[in-house]
Amino acid sequence: MNDNPNDPNKDSKDELERLIKELEAYSKKKQTGISYVFLLHKNYVVHIVLSFVVNLLMAATVIGLSIALDYPLVQTDFQGFLLAITILTLMENLIKILLFRYALKLVLYSLGTLSWLVQFVLLFVITLIVGQGFTFLTVWDILIFSILFTCMRFILSVYIRRWFYQKDHIFMGGKK
Repeated sequence: MNDNPNDPNKDSKDELERLIKELEAYSKKKQTGISYVFLLHKNYVVHIVLSFVVNLLMAATVIGLSIALDYPLVQTDFQGFLLAITILTLMENLIKILLFRYALKLVLYSLGTLSWLVQFVLLFVITLIVGQGFTFLTVWDILIFSILFTCMRFILSVYIRRWFYQKDHIFMGGKK
């Protein structure tokens, strides 16, 4: 190799190496940002389990609040409730993956409205699939349920993400 400090190719090589390092750093930041927005955990299986638990808790909370306010939104039994939340969790995660993969700009420009709309349609379809085990009384009830559910789930998800994505946790690759 030519170690001549006056070699013009040396500057080009250094510049190229610097640009490659910048590109690698940018792609890592971009992936971390998307995973922070979408995933509750870096491990996807753990994310699905956490997502199911969060959905289960928030749906039960919204149903309980509506009953406490003497305005029941959903007629459900235990098995229908579990089936509906399982279907919601799996289908919503699948659709969100597809949206983030193929329509990221649309998701970003919608500011969360698209995700809420997907959830609204999924709840309507789940009502048709599950039938008597999980039934909304009116379309307005689906609307109210989905808005309350989305808001409450967002708040809980932010706290979960903050906790899991802190660098202090050993199991997430942080320092001891």
